Amino acid sequence: MLTQCVRLAFIWQRDNMTKYSGKGTIKYDNGDVYEGEFEDSKPHGEGKMTYKDKGRVWEGNWEDGKLQKGTCKWKNSSAVYKGDLVEGKPHGKGKFFFSNGSVYEGEWMNGKRHGKGTFKCSSGYVYEGDWKDDERDGKGTFKWSDGEVYEGEWKDSDRHGYGTFTYSNGDVYKGEWVANKMHGEGVMTYANKDVYDGEWIEYRKHGQGVMKYHNGDVYSGEWRDGMKHGKGTFEYTDGDVLKSIGEWKEGKKDGMFEDVIRTSKQVIYENDKVKKSVKRESTSDIEDFIRQRGRIVRSVFKYPTHTHNSLLNQIVT
Repeated sequence: MLTQCVRLAFIWQRDNMTKYSGKGTIKYDNGDVYEGEFEDSKPHGEGKMTYKDKGRVWEGNWEDGKLQKGTCKWKNSSAVYKGDLVEGKPHGKGKFFFSNGSVYEGEWMNGKRHGKGTFKCSSGYVYEGDWKDDERDGKGTFKWSDGEVYEGEWKDSDRHGYGTFTYSNGDVYKGEWVANKMHGEGVMTYANKDVYDGEWIEYRKHGQGVMKYHNGDVYSGEWRDGMKHGKGTFEYTDGDVLKSIGEWKEGKKDGMFEDVIRTSKQVIYENDKVKKSVKRESTSDIEDFIRQRGRIVRSVFKYPTHTHNSLLNQIVT
C-alpha cells in the first residue's frame, strides 16, 4: 500500500516539477518501468528497470539514474550479465553468461572484454589470459578439450609471438608464431624423443635446422617444406658410414656426396641409392696408422735388443 502511495505521489510530483525521493514504481512515457529506490526523481539505490523497447531487465544498484552494478537480462535470450556497468555497458569486473552456454568472467571496458579474463566455451575449450577490445591479445593459456595446450603470446585472437604448444600425442613445440602458425625460430620435441631445432615457415621445417634423432643420428643443414633439401651433413651413430656430406633433394640424397667411413670415398647417389663410389685416402686412416706405430715403438723397449730389428721392420712394413 505504501509503495502504491509513493508511486501516485511521484507521478503528481512530475506534473508539478517537484523532485521526490523514496521507494516506489516509476512509469515512463515510453513504457519503461522502474521499481525500487529513487532520489531526486531518478533511480538511486536498489531497483529494477524493465525496458519496453528490447525487453531488457536491469536490476541492481543505481546511481543518479544509471545502473552501476547488477544483473542484466534480455528478452527472448537466456544471456545474463552480472557485474559493474558504466553508461549502461559492462565496465570493470563482471561475468557474462552467453545464451549458448559459454561463460566469460573478468575485466570489461566499454562493453567489451578487456584486461584479464577467463572464457569457458560451451564446446569445451578454455582461454585464460589477456584481452583487448573483445580479442585474445597479450599473454594467455588456451586449453582444448582433447588435452592440447598453448601457452604464450596472442594478437587479435591468433597465436602470435613466442609460445609453447603441447599436442595431445606428446609432441611439444617452443618457439615463434605468426597468425596461428609456427613461423620463425623454434624447437620441436617429438614424442619419440626426436628433436628439431631451427627455422619454420607456416608449420613446416624450412631454412636452416638441426634434427637430432632419438637413436643418436644427427642431420644439420637446409630444409624445405618439412624435408631435408639443400646442403647438409648427416652423422650416423651405427654402421660403416660415419658421416655423409652433400645435397639432399626432397628428403633424399641425390648427386655427389662424400661419405666418411673407415676410408673416405666420393659417392654418387641417384634417388637415394648409391650409383657409383670412388675410394680415396682419408686422414682417419693416417691417424690410425700413426697410433698403431706408436704402440709398436713403445713395445720395442719391452723386448731384448736382438728383437728390435724384427719389430722395427714391422713398423715400416
